[in-house]
Amino acid sequence: MKIERAIWRWTAILAIAITQFSCEKKEEHRPQQTERHETDAHHEHTAPHGGTLVVFGDEFAHIEFVLDQTTGALTGYVLDGEAEKPVRLSQKTVELKIHREDIEADFSLQLSGVVNVLTGETEGDTSQFAAQSDGLKGASEFHAEIVSIAIMGQIFADIDFEFPEGNEETHSEHGEH
Repeated sequence: MKIERAIWRWTAILAIAITQFSCEKKEEHRPQQTERHETDAHHEHTAPHGGTLVVFGDEFAHIEFVLDQTTGALTGYVLDGEAEKPVRLSQKTVELKIHREDIEADFSLQLSGVVNVLTGETEGDTSQFAAQSDGLKGASEFHAEIVSIAIMGQIFADIDFEFPEGNEETHSEHGEH
C-alpha cells in the first residue's frame, strides 16, 4: 500500500511539473512570435559597429561601413541578413566608386581583406575589409557604389548608397526590403 501511494504521489507531482513547464514554455514563446509579426512589416537593423548599413537583396546580407574622418580610413564589415553575424568572403578586395560633391571629386577605392589572428580570418577568407584614402579625410557624406561583391554564392553589382544614410530606406521604399 505504501509503495502504491508513493508511486501515485510521485506520478501526480511529475504530472503537475510537466504541465507547469509546458505552460510556461508556451507563454514565453507567444510574445516572441507576436513581436516578430509586428516588426515584419518594416524592421530596421542596428549596425554593430555604429556605422552605415548597406543591404544586399531582400535582406540577404549587409555590409557596414565605418569611416574615421580624421584619417580617411574606411572599414567594411560583411554581415548576415539580420546584420548580426559576420560573413566571410573569398574575394580579396571590395571596390568602391566614390563621389564627393563638397570637393567635386570622384575616385575608386580598393578595400583589402583584413587578416585577424584572433578570429582566424585570412586574406581571401575574411568578413572585414579596409582602406585609407586622403579623399575621405573630413568627409561627412558622400555617394558610393559597390562595384561587385560575392556573398554566400551570390554576386551583387553596382550597389549604390549614400553615406552616412546607407540604402535600407531607399531599398524598402522600392519594395525590395
